[in-house]
Amino acid sequence: MTYVPKVIQGVGALLLLAHVGSVLYFFGLPTGVTLSFDYALGLLSASPFALTIVVAARWVERADLSPTQYPRIGAWFAGGLGGFLLLNLAMIAAWPTGTIGGDLGWALFAAAVGGAGGLVVGVFEARAIARAVEAERHRLQRAAVERRNERLDEFASLVAHDLRNPLEVASGNVELVRAEHDAPRLDTAAAALDRMGTIIDQTLLLARSGHDISDIEAVDLRGLVDRCWQSVPTADATLRNDVTHAIEADPDRLRHLFENLFRNAVEHSSTGSQNACDGEQSGELTIRVGSTDGGFYVADDGPGIPAAKREAVLEDGYSTADGEGGLGLAIVQRIADAHGWELAVTESETGGTRFEVTGVDSRDPAAIPASEATLEA
Repeated sequence: MTYVPKVIQGVGALLLLAHVGSVLYFFGLPTGVTLSFDYALGLLSASPFALTIVVAARWVERADLSPTQYPRIGAWFAGGLGGFLLLNLAMIAAWPTGTIGGDLGWALFAAAVGGAGGLVVGVFEARAIARAVEAERHRLQRAAVERRNERLDEFASLVAHDLRNPLEVASGNVELVRAEHDAPRLDTAAAALDRMGTIIDQTLLLARSGHDISDIEAVDLRGLVDRCWQSVPTADATLRNDVTHAIEADPDRLRHLFENLFRNAVEHSSTGSQNACDGEQSGELTIRVGSTDGGFYVADDGPGIPAAKREAVLEDGYSTADGEGGLGLAIVQRIADAHGWELAVTESETGGTRFEVTGVDSRDPAAIPASEATLEA
């Protein structure tokens, strides 16, 4: 059925040729030979409709419409041309112009107008069908993603529950033995068990962070950043909160985003610790949160991340040189994706790491109702 647009183009071209050719012939007739002026005027006024048929058919051929829509477009074109032509032929039979040229011009005019009208209706219908099909496809994809997320959430919750019980038993027994015996190996075992608990919590959060965001509200970003900083062990690090705006977001997931960014900066940039780029940081760490055009950023003055590793650190299960799994930044990426935001990892002004989030809907903090501000606090 891919030939349908070409057939329509051919019919439109023939009508256009008949119209233009007849008009040229009318004005180029020898002296003393005349045709009806109404005939020429009718042909001239119908030329734009014939040209519309040619142009619209070429557009159909080049547009992103499925070839399965071509038969419907062709049917609308044929129906419009044939139906309007038959109607006008009946009118010609009832009220003839009195000349063959006048009747012929009338008929050609009806064919061009009817064909153009039918083609336009067919194109609009095809576009409407294409949009409806695309919308249904997206709906089914979203439904499939939601079902997959639900299964993942259930699986993660089940695994986390089954792992926590034996982990708590092991941790409790290690603590009892540590109380009786001072052994470095017990300290190592206790640290490993704590690390396992953190991984379980992060895995559960990772499974839930990728769900579609539905509860969006205005969030006072400055206040939320301060509260997130207080809930994360920050050692000797210092926060510079330069945020000046509010945003539309899920407050719970936004809190997880900042907490994971703060925790990542402190863990990988603190004194004597190795970061994702295997460097070392000495001295106190300063973390700065500020506003950007269309979003916000979190930057530190640590050793930074090499350009070759900036995309990898956002992937699930990225491991640092010391073998620790990195889920925190993967959670940040999932939360940003769920909001429809863009997350980029770059170098800060001081040579450290800068996480920049863009595509965020901003609001004036003064526009947040007092009731919402109270809830945020």
